[in-house]
Amino acid sequence: MATSILTVKGQHEDLSDAMVLIEPGDTPIFSMCKKGKEPANVLFQWPVDRYDTPNTDGVLANAAVTTYADKHANRELLSGRVMKARRAFQVDDFVENIADLAGVGKKQAFNKAAAKALVELKIDIESVMGSDNDSVAASGNQSSGGVANKTRGLGSWISNSAQSDTATAVPSAYRTPAASINTTAPGSLTESQVIDLMESIFTVRRQRRNYDLVCGTALKKAFSGFIRTSAGSTNVMSSVRTFTQSLDSKKISSVIDIYESDFGTLSLHPSVYLGGDDAAEKAARGYVLDMDMVEIRFNRKPNMQKLPVDGAGPRGYVDAIFGVACANPEVLGKFAYATP
Repeated sequence: MATSILTVKGQHEDLSDAMVLIEPGDTPIFSMCKKGKEPANVLFQWPVDRYDTPNTDGVLANAAVTTYADKHANRELLSGRVMKARRAFQVDDFVENIADLAGVGKKQAFNKAAAKALVELKIDIESVMGSDNDSVAASGNQSSGGVANKTRGLGSWISNSAQSDTATAVPSAYRTPAASINTTAPGSLTESQVIDLMESIFTVRRQRRNYDLVCGTALKKAFSGFIRTSAGSTNVMSSVRTFTQSLDSKKISSVIDIYESDFGTLSLHPSVYLGGDDAAEKAARGYVLDMDMVEIRFNRKPNMQKLPVDGAGPRGYVDAIFGVACANPEVLGKFAYATP
């Protein structure tokens, strides 16, 4: 409902022109992932394949070729769905044309509202990408309380179990191995467990690569606590910090943004838009991503549309139609602690 000019907050009285608005924060998944091919249908697909197991057998001299391998036998199709995200807004006619709002200005309320809605839409898309949402096929309509189409979030893509949407479920051969998913609480997470997860990914990928770990705040803190050494007893751990910067500035840096293991390197990106609704689970969530394997596919990129004026004031909406595609979830990893 539109706000009356008589009650709208921020009219010029004795107010500063500086508008204080909480920054929306980083959206690392949306920012880093590839923008893929435009979906031509509500359901879109792509092929995935793998190499055969290495063969160490020899071949006899003068042996004829009698058996043949089908090099397309490992091919499967992965599927995703598109969804629509939308934010609608309206500005009171008096507010837009008469009110002079602090931090907004006269006759700028609609433009400011549209800009804010676009930022909120971007955060919505980031939250969808980092969620546990499974794909959902639309059913019914608005008047009958129908169900909207949903695309699959990374929490569901990176899974060792079959997804509930059978039409788009990942074939068993390309699901994420159980060893590539860690469910330990961040406070109990050990460096050895992280290395085990990276080893699992390496075993599937067969090469050491650089990965991006988009992680919640608790998981990020757990990585910062990995600088440890045993002292005196196997049951005692003491922190050891090595400083390479000058202490003339009286400043101590205790930040880990890059973690190198025997099986790959992780670049850490904190995020507050991961997982489900539980705060502890969101803070503990993390996705080990090869960004070449993650795409967002726009059928309609974020845009703003004005709606006809009905006398109450200008109104409009921002929306986007998109799908999340994971080229091969088998080579990704996840930290997914679930609260008891």
